[in-house]
Amino acid sequence: MTRSALCCLLVGFLLVQTAQAQTMPPLRDIHAPACVHYDKHALRFPASREAHNRFNARLDSLLAGADTQLRIWHIGGSHVQAGHFSHRLRTNLTRMADSLVATRGPVFPYEMAHTGYNHNYVVHYTGTWETGRQVDKGAATRFRLGLTGIAATTADSVVTLQLRLCDKGNPDLQWCFSTLRLMGYSTLPDSTVVHGLQALSIETDNLVAVAYDSLTQSITLTTPTPTDSLALTLRQQPGTTFTLTGLLPETSHRGICYHASGINGASLPTWHSCVDLARDLQLVRPHLVLFAVGVNDAHVPYGKFDVEAFKEGYRRLIDKIEAVSPGCAYIFITNNDVYRRLSRRSRRPNKNGILVQEAMTQLAAEYGAAVWDVFDIMGGLGSSDRWRRAKLMTRDLIHFTPAGYELLGDMLYNTLLEDYATHIEPSEP
Repeated sequence: MTRSALCCLLVGFLLVQTAQAQTMPPLRDIHAPACVHYDKHALRFPASREAHNRFNARLDSLLAGADTQLRIWHIGGSHVQAGHFSHRLRTNLTRMADSLVATRGPVFPYEMAHTGYNHNYVVHYTGTWETGRQVDKGAATRFRLGLTGIAATTADSVVTLQLRLCDKGNPDLQWCFSTLRLMGYSTLPDSTVVHGLQALSIETDNLVAVAYDSLTQSITLTTPTPTDSLALTLRQQPGTTFTLTGLLPETSHRGICYHASGINGASLPTWHSCVDLARDLQLVRPHLVLFAVGVNDAHVPYGKFDVEAFKEGYRRLIDKIEAVSPGCAYIFITNNDVYRRLSRRSRRPNKNGILVQEAMTQLAAEYGAAVWDVFDIMGGLGSSDRWRRAKLMTRDLIHFTPAGYELLGDMLYNTLLEDYATHIEPSEP
């Protein structure tokens, strides 16, 4: 080989390496105590990984500068509603590159229902509201629930809502939107349920364009410039009721769209009771779904957990997703080790966690999906107490502390990036 050819080859090699260095974001530093089995954090693929390869290819295009969006949906129970895990992962992903403008995903004024979240956004409101969650007795008959699994109804003729997206833990990161989608429905005095502008008059603090989306039966409010806040005044005729099921800030810019749906106590049956979930998934159309439903399904005495019903519940959920996102990639997040109370003074590790672990592995093989095994990462059966002593779990030995949730968010972020770095095809010189 001539010296000139060798120089050309070296320059080409350096160009490829430079391009890859620019598109490969740094991993999070993990400083975990000995109870955390970090060596178990990689994704496991019991069968095909073709769908996840497509996800990695889309991520590669996004990091290389393509004008595209990468949409993720994270569904679960209290681990997701708390917001510490999901928002940590959301923040990590949207900081992979400076040019990624993120879509925040659906929000709800949880304070109306006196239930918690991690306050990385704020919704102020006026008026009298009655709330219901998918896990509340009779809620599925009193409300049409959807993507958020929660609803709030008011009969007041005038109410206000003010959304401000902010991140107190990361003040330099701004979540902006150009469209705010109002999700819900109205009921007229004659009990007719309508969706749209017929029963609502909407006033805002900005000059916005208001439109009705018949496909998803929601109202969009488009702002003249991107913003991180919007105040609404809603007026309705006497005898009319308005039900809010969520607020969805949106942007058309390239970047990561991270949607999280979680309700304390939620299980697969309660998610299936949300009759508008399949319709609302048209607003998400995910490329990757993180499945984190299972802790509440398995919170029964050992021997009473119906594994086949559990798997069938997931199959029904996947059918709804495939209807809007065929070929979507899936990651099954196993149950964490939890303790189940047997009496006021006695509790034991819930062995159903092992059955969930096995069921999710079987589902992953069936659908060409991945498993992220939190059960193994924790150390298996009975490991919750060690995590509690490390201040990563609360005293109930079910939920994590904010530090524990944020650790999981950092670990899953590293897992996704390490898998991307290992399996993505290198760019051509």
